[in-house]
Amino acid sequence: MWKVIYVAKDISLAKNIEKILKEKGIVTILNQLEISQDELNGNVEILVPKCEVQEAIDVVSQALLYDDSLLDNDN
Repeated sequence: MWKVIYVAKDISLAKNIEKILKEKGIVTILNQLEISQDELNGNVEILVPKCEVQEAIDVVSQALLYDDSLLDNDN
């Protein structure tokens, strides 16, 4: 079973977070909820297996707290 751990504001942020999670060995699925005209904006759910939810939340929280570049759209 998969659980949503974060909803990113756009695909760029979602992919940055996905990369960090994968580097920690956490499998992810991205689910774009909204698609704007340029297909890059719109909310994106980040899902992980239920057994890795707490670890993934901890990783994302730390990444967002200490890495301001995650919020940049140029990555």
